[in-house]
Amino acid sequence: MVMRWSRWVSSSMVVCVAASAAAQERVDEALLQWFVSDGAATADVAALREPLTRDAAAALLPEVVAACRAAQRQRGRDTLPAPVSEVAKATPGELRVGDYVMPFVLLAKGEKPAGGWPLYLCLHGGGGNSEAKGPHAWSVNTREWQAQQRLFERVYEAPGLYFIPRMADDRQGRWWFAHNQRAFDEVIRKAILFLGVDPDRVYMMGISEGGYGAIRFAGNRPDRFAATGGMAAAEPLGTSPPENMRNVAMRIDIGEQDTMFDRVGLARRMGERLAQLHEQDAAGYDFVVNVQAGRGHGIDYSLTPAWLADKVREPRPSRVVWTVKPFDREVELRCYWLALPEVPAALPLRLVAEVGGNKLAIAAQVVTKGDDGGEVVAPASGKLLVRLDDALVDLDAPIEVSVNGSSRGAVKVVRTARTMLRTMAERWDPRGCFCAELEVDLAPR
Repeated sequence: MVMRWSRWVSSSMVVCVAASAAAQERVDEALLQWFVSDGAATADVAALREPLTRDAAAALLPEVVAACRAAQRQRGRDTLPAPVSEVAKATPGELRVGDYVMPFVLLAKGEKPAGGWPLYLCLHGGGGNSEAKGPHAWSVNTREWQAQQRLFERVYEAPGLYFIPRMADDRQGRWWFAHNQRAFDEVIRKAILFLGVDPDRVYMMGISEGGYGAIRFAGNRPDRFAATGGMAAAEPLGTSPPENMRNVAMRIDIGEQDTMFDRVGLARRMGERLAQLHEQDAAGYDFVVNVQAGRGHGIDYSLTPAWLADKVREPRPSRVVWTVKPFDREVELRCYWLALPEVPAALPLRLVAEVGGNKLAIAAQVVTKGDDGGEVVAPASGKLLVRLDDALVDLDAPIEVSVNGSSRGAVKVVRTARTMLRTMAERWDPRGCFCAELEVDLAPR
């Protein structure tokens, strides 16, 4: 592999290029060691902070991805099995997250597209049974897991890789619990790096309890998915913030007679709120709430996967809406090109960030409920990290920044290898790797 960067030599490591095999070998080894050591080995190397040109940053990206992949292999973190095309030939694997063990099968349908496999996370129904004799002892969850595998054979779309997990602990249930969040993140990371998955075509869908999970992930982890789909399921607005679904497509299919737990009522209210949001922001909120006439809790399951298959994630939307709040015990610190250096002192934190024409506008407020049930809005504080690259702004020119309508002036942001390494390490997602970062103080001035 030959690099064509314009400059560079450092006494301790090489980041920009000299066009020789020896220099290239030092580049590859330096990047590899960064990922192997989780950044510790090279965190303070000055060359990592040196400004890169636009072309140099673009040339570095495939090297960063290759180093991340090689480092995870070296650390034994490439452990997903090869997918098989027939359920009968699938040997269940086990995904371990702390004390939890999640059985799963990984299946492939059709031929791998040129741009990479679509990946579907398929969550079964059932749920939790506190009386179960063990983590995988409840027959209902076993039966529902097997039903998902039959749907792969009969209904689900080609092409695609299908990760079909079984509930990690029947005594708890709930696909949105923290250990499941970590498990799904691990699967997505490994599938992107080692199974040729297109990072912009990752989907989650589920039935009943699994559908609850898919809707919650749309409202709490939207930037991981192109689309999610809940079948025979619905969620309250408070557990699955619809404003966060601005850039992820979301579909609900529900029977008109599915009244237990007010499922059809919840679905309709979610649809009404998303329609309001779309009316206010026509470039966002791609959704369908389809109430199937004459159906109860059993519905036509073919509609959701067919709808999801056409959706593609935009990892750099011009507008990000992010209500930061706990998702089970986790508080996510990244959403598209926004990130937080730590959990905010006051939650929920409502962030709206918009970029265009080298202007960055941020609105940040702490929003709570008053005694009368209405919203109480207070100024935000703390820091916000804005990740940038030349797809979002022209990094060779100043960027005009405003917070809550107040100008912060024009700032110049530099591209660095360090930012690329850090953002790639967070998610193992080449499309989520950024070359520049701007820290913004949210406190009023």
